[in-house]
Amino acid sequence: MKLVLPFKKKKSEPSEDAAGEKKPKYSRPRKKLKKKTIVLLIILGILIIAGCVGLYFLFFAKDEATIITGETTTGSLTTTLEGTGTTIPADSVTYTFASDADIKEVDVAAGDTVAAGDQLYVQDDTEVYDEIATYQENIADLNTKLDDYNNTLTTLNENIANLTITAPFSGRLTEVDVEDGDTIKSGDTMAVLVDDSKMKVTQYFSYAYEDDIYVGMPGVISIADQMLTLDAAVTSISKVERITTEGTRCFAVTMEITNPGSLTEGLTGAGYLLSKSGEKLYPAVEGTLEYASSKTITAKVSGDLTYMNAVDYQKVTKGETLFKIDGTTYENQLSSVTRNIASTNESISSYNDRITQAQESLANYTVTSSIAGKVIMVRASVGKTPTEGGTSVVVYNLDSMEVSIDVDELDIDNITMGMSVDIIQTGSETDTTYKGTVTAISYEATNTDGVAYFPITVSVDSQGALSPGVNVSYKITIGDAEEGVLAPIAALKTTDEGTCLFIKADSKPASAIDLGDDVDIPDGYYAVPVETGVSDSTNVRILSGVDAGVTVFLRYQESAPSNGDTTSENADATTTTATQNFGPPGGMSNMGGGGGGGPMGG
Repeated sequence: MKLVLPFKKKKSEPSEDAAGEKKPKYSRPRKKLKKKTIVLLIILGILIIAGCVGLYFLFFAKDEATIITGETTTGSLTTTLEGTGTTIPADSVTYTFASDADIKEVDVAAGDTVAAGDQLYVQDDTEVYDEIATYQENIADLNTKLDDYNNTLTTLNENIANLTITAPFSGRLTEVDVEDGDTIKSGDTMAVLVDDSKMKVTQYFSYAYEDDIYVGMPGVISIADQMLTLDAAVTSISKVERITTEGTRCFAVTMEITNPGSLTEGLTGAGYLLSKSGEKLYPAVEGTLEYASSKTITAKVSGDLTYMNAVDYQKVTKGETLFKIDGTTYENQLSSVTRNIASTNESISSYNDRITQAQESLANYTVTSSIAGKVIMVRASVGKTPTEGGTSVVVYNLDSMEVSIDVDELDIDNITMGMSVDIIQTGSETDTTYKGTVTAISYEATNTDGVAYFPITVSVDSQGALSPGVNVSYKITIGDAEEGVLAPIAALKTTDEGTCLFIKADSKPASAIDLGDDVDIPDGYYAVPVETGVSDSTNVRILSGVDAGVTVFLRYQESAPSNGDTTSENADATTTTATQNFGPPGGMSNMGGGGGGGPMGG
């Protein structure tokens, strides 16, 4: 830029212009700009230009970005778990000495092969039979005591039942001999109960009438003292032999009449019987009236009388409570006997259990192998006194081995019962692989350095080829072994139209869909809907929509930082110019993609 600075002119006379007009002699002088002001204006202009350029690059310029891509492939979603373990026999038995009794016989040695049921050794069992005999003697003594206790218990229960005295039949009380609060002894008379509703009289008839008189035969009884004549009936016949003063041989006939209320015991009753022909049969000996039923009530237990419902001539009904006797003593005795019975039964049961255990232990004195296999260890020796509980013989079944494996908490859900496992035994020249099967899964974790591990058991049917204690390695293949089309999880894009892959193609595929202008899809890529299946941490199975061998968009990678670092996605990378807008607000999620980028990017 060219700057013209003002300068001073000399004074001169007014001059005329081309038209001949005269200019004023003096004109208004121009104001001079200072040098400092000019410099400031120049700097201000430079700042304005720089700001405009910055705004342009900030809001309108496009950044250089790298497209990170992947490729659909064919394969399976499997992962192999590997590690090492030690073999142990799947079936083994360790036998121990039953006691410190002497060893009488040893039938095997280490290294021998035995079948199930083969005898291994014999230990002296005399002490066991002695114990059984002692227990049986103790049980016999206890059973004798138990019989005594049970007899006492029966008596006590009867006594307790007899503490309450009731009327055996309906009638009237007489001769009440006790008072409330009396101390009663067993056998004491309490009262007399009579049934005076009916009276009976026993008369003696000549044996000449033996065939004519029968039970139920009607008759008449006359009570001269009360001038009563009452109907009667024969209730019993007793073929006794009573001789009268006249020498008549007689038998007894008891007749019963209904008491009109005035009859009492001791009154004379004379009468006759009416035969079927109407003939009157008179007795040889008349009798006196008696109550039809009479019973002396006595106490069957001892104790204080605590309740009394009885006075002379009181009418009572059958079953009515008349007396109660204190039963504290009997109840205490009952509790004691009951405890003794329970204790004795427990002792008998305990001895029976000991006999059972002793009988079962006899099998531990003549020891046989419960499995087929190889004898690994023998510590039994004839004539020597062993230590009770010490190991005597160890037998391994070498046909099948087990390996215990610790599985990471992230993988345990993929382990199932019956799953196949490769067991590898490393050899000096070649390795041998055996097929194992998961036979046990424990869900009780152990924690190591903050990581939870779950133990599983793998059984290996090696038919004796594997020995116990051998270090082996294992391989477990988990996941979906089915072959199919796989795509990187980072390539999945969730859109309003569903899950899509942005695939690279020379022209728009028939299955491609239009997602709208607000979704940023790189040039040369098209949104294709896909149906997905199972996945792992890296890939997802594509069930339909895309074939293998297709390049798919993963995300944008911004231009490398100034320090030169770059990000590797194990995929192809191309450079393009892209804005920061990858989709509408909220964007589309990336199922497992990497970092950086926009809503559609990883």
